[in-house]
Amino acid sequence: MLKLFSVTLLFLLIQVPFSKAQDSEYFQDAIQLSARLIVDESSSEIPEHLIYSIEDALIAISHSTFVASNVVCHKYSIHTTKSTNTKNLKIIVGKEANWSTDLTKTPVHSLFPSLKVKETEETDAYFVYEISSDKAINMKFIASELSVINDIWMVELPSIAKPGNDIKLQKKEEGGFLITYSLLTGNCELGCNERHYWKFEVSAGGEVSFLGEHGTDLTNPEKAEKDFFSLLDEQQP
Repeated sequence: MLKLFSVTLLFLLIQVPFSKAQDSEYFQDAIQLSARLIVDESSSEIPEHLIYSIEDALIAISHSTFVASNVVCHKYSIHTTKSTNTKNLKIIVGKEANWSTDLTKTPVHSLFPSLKVKETEETDAYFVYEISSDKAINMKFIASELSVINDIWMVELPSIAKPGNDIKLQKKEEGGFLITYSLLTGNCELGCNERHYWKFEVSAGGEVSFLGEHGTDLTNPEKAEKDFFSLLDEQQP
């Protein structure tokens, strides 16, 4: 009995950190997906209620009993590609502005007091500053607001799009989300166009429906051929 208890306790100790790590990944996914949804809105804030509702939807899928849920959440562990910048941008400021005297009091802070300004480069004509935030925000809106400041010559919003697995999300008018998991199956040297997709619907109440899958075939042709000839050999008298 003591041995059984010890094994059970060990199993729980192993599972708890894994569960927290997974939940953390879902939260990061939710931030990225929320940022994509509001990227063209006139606001610097990403609504917390949106982040948490998307996180709940992703966790609901991971806990559902569909085979497809197990495949996308556990077998392939598909998470979002960080394609929308939510943390930083760069600005180029002419030397005549003399911002370097106090980087805690700049025209950036007059618009967005919580942002940080750090010098990353200096030439004879200009400074390059990194603008960053401790929390995820709508950096596209920040960039558009900073671009009209006279002293700023240029605003650079870094693109961080990378080919790979991803999650796409659409809001439903009646509440809830349509969530599509995308698995990269092809060779990126050939364009990264070969993908397999699984689509789910999550209601406002958290009920999950699997809507189907499509895309490239996930079977391994070489393995299938090998198994076929192995079966033929087994059937020989």
